[in-house]
Amino acid sequence: MENYRKDKVRFQPNNLGSLYVTKEGLGKDDPTIYIGGQMEHRFHVIEQTGYTGDPGHNMFDGSWFYDYPLWGKKSEYNIENFAKNLQDALEEAKLENVTLVTESAGGLIGAYATSNPRIKKVVAIHPPIIGTPLADASKMASMIEEKTREDKMLLGLLNIIVNTNYGFEHDNYNGVKLDKVDLDKLLVVSSKLNKLTEKNNIAIKTHDLIYKATGLESDGVVVYDQDTLSRLGIKYLENEVELNHFDAGSKKYINDVYTRTRRLGK
Repeated sequence: MENYRKDKVRFQPNNLGSLYVTKEGLGKDDPTIYIGGQMEHRFHVIEQTGYTGDPGHNMFDGSWFYDYPLWGKKSEYNIENFAKNLQDALEEAKLENVTLVTESAGGLIGAYATSNPRIKKVVAIHPPIIGTPLADASKMASMIEEKTREDKMLLGLLNIIVNTNYGFEHDNYNGVKLDKVDLDKLLVVSSKLNKLTEKNNIAIKTHDLIYKATGLESDGVVVYDQDTLSRLGIKYLENEVELNHFDAGSKKYINDVYTRTRRLGK
């Protein structure tokens, strides 16, 4: 576990999230800020420990972290309000020409922040930009005509893990609202998983469940369909190696994507 607060300055516009920036990062002309995915925060929200298993939070000049409470109107804990918190925090920190490197649901937050002139670009790693049916197990179940016993067990587990009272789950399910995004600043870096080489059985099972529901490929968590991305005008870069959603959040892969996009001038 990594301490994402150590030696950083905290900016907290409200209780939905906090921006943590290194002192060196506060003085940079073009800082890079990281936003992680949603899964770990489902558990982190129970106790604000200051520690995370997500390596991205200590790889750049700073990071934004979900801090929403357990109480309150859960529908207000949504991606647009998270993005507003981020933008207010960037203003408090006086950061400009910011590059956001995001993972999973962090990509939706980054996408909505593109409307802010402080954001230079967003590199979104495996985001639910075009949604994921896993964010609503009940709706997903209705999309699958013939369910195996294993399908039913997996859907039941998802129903326990995912609380659809939260606004962000509706955002994860539906994907991005294009009219709220500056597509010139957004780059999606993703892939589907390769079933022939994939070793993560859970990722394979969720991949198959998503395919049954949508007929579309995925990384085992979020839908990845090049035709849809192209039709919507969303720029994307294919992974050099096909990965499942969980492996895409590794320190090595985040660093590889960051290095590759800089090398390509993306």
